[in-house]
Amino acid sequence: MEQTISAAEWQVLRVLWAHPGATSQEIIHALQEGFDWQATTIKTLLGRLRKKNYLRMVKETSKYHYYPLISEEEHLQGQVELLLAAICSTKQVQLVEKLLDTGVFSQKSLENLASKISQLQRTAPEQIACRCLAGQCTCGHHHTLRKSTSDVVDLA
Repeated sequence: MEQTISAAEWQVLRVLWAHPGATSQEIIHALQEGFDWQATTIKTLLGRLRKKNYLRMVKETSKYHYYPLISEEEHLQGQVELLLAAICSTKQVQLVEKLLDTGVFSQKSLENLASKISQLQRTAPEQIACRCLAGQCTCGHHHTLRKSTSDVVDLA
């Protein structure tokens, strides 16, 4: 399941993660409460997700029921890995800070996060190495960028 999914497809999957085995009518009803989508749009999204192997359709009695083929946790893990791979290793903490600034968390959730951070601190390295190619980031580990094989431009 390496194919990406759109924000709209993600919304369909969210319904199926909450209600595996839902019929198309149940999915349509759930999504039309929050989005101004036609039934045909939602059926198109279901078809795309089937083609991408994110869900399966099973005929039970006279209705089709939809089941996710990937868990919400697996999908979120994949999205996190894609995002982390797209930014400099030295800036990953900024991503976490943005998530903390933007998200809504309960007292208990924040206690759990603090505990997790404390646990990670015990084995964390002093510094994180940049693994970006020259010219991909501004962390200061790559100061030169080649315009051609003979030219070097100082980025500092």
